[in-house]
Amino acid sequence: MTIEEQLQELKKLYKESDHIFNNLASRLGMTNSMFWILYAISHSEEPLTQNDLCNDYFFPVQTVNSTVTNLLKKELIRLEFIPGTRNRKKIILTDKGKKFVDETINKTDEIEEKAFLMFTEEERDLYISLFQRHIAYLKNEEKRIIDSFSE
Repeated sequence: MTIEEQLQELKKLYKESDHIFNNLASRLGMTNSMFWILYAISHSEEPLTQNDLCNDYFFPVQTVNSTVTNLLKKELIRLEFIPGTRNRKKIILTDKGKKFVDETINKTDEIEEKAFLMFTEEERDLYISLFQRHIAYLKNEEKRIIDSFSE
């Protein structure tokens, strides 16, 4: 396979993976952004803020704002002011939200885990290591290109 063919295949695989999760979200009655924001909130050890979702999970600000508003209307989350801050708020799952996550998001965890366990431990470690390296290389090349525009 040529480098062009390899890159094309990689892009198809990324898109196919996205499609699987988009399809799951849709079948579970959620938008893609609702799925991933609930996923992030439910998998975080500490409560997240809207800012955290933008910075740590790479969601656009408008997507986070509209999705949080929607989740509030559905009473799946509530916002709690963080003492000592101007207007930062933690996003907390309500009891209804916890039940919803248990019936939906947690099911996708089972799918992911079963699929990942089909690899050996060595293969899983290698996969993660290669993926991390690929992301690091992409970031370096992105920086190089962006820096070249400012010269």
